[in-house]
Amino acid sequence: MLIVVVGALVTAVWAGYVYLWREQLGLQGAAMSLLRTIGVSALLVLLVNPGRASRLAIGAPVVLLDASLSMGVGGNWSAAIDTASALAGPDGTILRFGSWIAPFDTQPPRAGATRLGNALRVARAAEGPIHVVTDGEVEDMGAILPDLLADIRFVVLPRDTVVDAAVLDVSLPRRIQQGDSVRVEITVGVWGTNAPRRAEIEIVADDRIVAAREVDLPMSPGVSRRSLAFGPGQLSAGDHVLGIRVNLDGDAVPEDDERQRIVTVTEHPAVVMLADSPDWESRFFVSELTELVGTTVKAYAHVIADEWIDMHSLEPIIEGVVRREASRAGLLATRAESAVAQGFGTEAPALWRWPAGLGSKTGYATGDWYPRSQVPPSPLAGQLGLVEWDSLPPLLGLVQLGSEDADWAAVTARLGRRGVSRPILIGRDSARVRLLTTTGAGLWRWAFRGGASREAYRTLLAAGIDWLLGAEPRLSASRIKATAVAVRDQPIVFEWLTTAQPDSAFVSIASLTGDSGSTALLRFDAQGKATHHLPPGVYRWGVRGETGASGLTVVEQYSAEYLPRRVAVGSGGTAQASALMERFARERWLLFVVVVLALAAEWGWRHMRGLP
Repeated sequence: MLIVVVGALVTAVWAGYVYLWREQLGLQGAAMSLLRTIGVSALLVLLVNPGRASRLAIGAPVVLLDASLSMGVGGNWSAAIDTASALAGPDGTILRFGSWIAPFDTQPPRAGATRLGNALRVARAAEGPIHVVTDGEVEDMGAILPDLLADIRFVVLPRDTVVDAAVLDVSLPRRIQQGDSVRVEITVGVWGTNAPRRAEIEIVADDRIVAAREVDLPMSPGVSRRSLAFGPGQLSAGDHVLGIRVNLDGDAVPEDDERQRIVTVTEHPAVVMLADSPDWESRFFVSELTELVGTTVKAYAHVIADEWIDMHSLEPIIEGVVRREASRAGLLATRAESAVAQGFGTEAPALWRWPAGLGSKTGYATGDWYPRSQVPPSPLAGQLGLVEWDSLPPLLGLVQLGSEDADWAAVTARLGRRGVSRPILIGRDSARVRLLTTTGAGLWRWAFRGGASREAYRTLLAAGIDWLLGAEPRLSASRIKATAVAVRDQPIVFEWLTTAQPDSAFVSIASLTGDSGSTALLRFDAQGKATHHLPPGVYRWGVRGETGASGLTVVEQYSAEYLPRRVAVGSGGTAQASALMERFARERWLLFVVVVLALAAEWGWRHMRGLP
């Protein structure tokens, strides 16, 4: 545009010099100078052809309606529907969003999350102004790109404050021994004005109340932790679904009053682990064994002096409790050199020792000890013979024991794959006790590595436990597991635990709280996981063609959407949808008309004056 301005000034000066100075035409000369200046300036504009960008409004409005469960709390759902309908008008589109995106309907909200990002991407494709109707409790607001939030109008309908008591979390053992008492830790939250300060907590199993207690509640809003216990004999052997609920007068949100947990009561003798310290070997042993066996696994670590901790909860345990549990154990596993730990549970009918790598160098040979693929004859050979021993990482060291410590060796290893084989798992069966000793250090690396290595580690544990308890091979883990308890709208995750996993599998699902049953086709990803959504209820599932691959799963009515949360967005903004359009000078026909008329008028006037 600078060229146009300079050209116009030069043209005006030159025309004024010609008509006013040389020709002395007065007012007529001034008019002809103006015509030449206008015509040449318009011609320069057409030659340079500058452009101008502008935004043009397009498309019908799109309304995103928050359909998460929180919109049903406080009576805002009807107002939200009316607001969305008014914003959409006769030509607009309404979409429900939450955990997913769905066409509009007036059914009550049911999404267990409030995620707006994907809904905005879909709305942008419609090229219309976008309105969002929500209660403001948007989970992914901080992760949405600013470009997606541009020209968005938010209409926020905050939820009304209501009285609500919710069971936020429950902590209790997953497996218990028949005859044991059960202690349940319950976290309770309270909201609302003038909420009562006392409520009753109940534990329900098999449609009967097994424990109940009236407790004090914190001042609203607040969170407190309460405990409740029920004695032995309340539950029979098998799987049980416990309902832990709080009963509060005037509670306006009953959906978050109860949480459910699955507890397995076992008749098998308990497995107890004692360790001098919670090192990697003992921690992986306890973790895998807890998933693996169908009985109670209790683990205690001796930290300092006479102080012990529970390796599951990390809570301090007095020595008397540890001594009592060790004396009652059907199988005692020890990873200890201290006399205190070794002196517990000597009367146990089965013992598994893990002495390697505890710091003592007596008879300990370091180096890379590789397991041999050939499994020696032993009571465990039937299960261990299926393991691919050549694919395992080496052990870190090995304790060399005398021949008097063993009747047979189950697995052997060689230093650097050469030389004499040494046993890394040995066994002895006397008249009173069965004993296994793990002489290799670093077996936890097999579980840590995953895949075939973890499968070998679990097979080793399963075979050892089966033999020590004098059982048929029934304690081995299933090849597939599923989420035990899921909150509402959360998928059930099925995970294949072995390396030889199929691409898909059929799962039969039977509802224990209704009459419905179904069959689902699971498609496993590269990590051996598949997901499936189920409505709230209790379900028994089983995999076709897999013996023992079955379990119990609970989908709770509870959802975090029922709880008051931080409002992440406020009302405001302007819903505008526009397209950026750039128009150039040559697209304006009026400029061509101006050039022709201005220069033609000047030429005609000059001709009438007799000028050359």
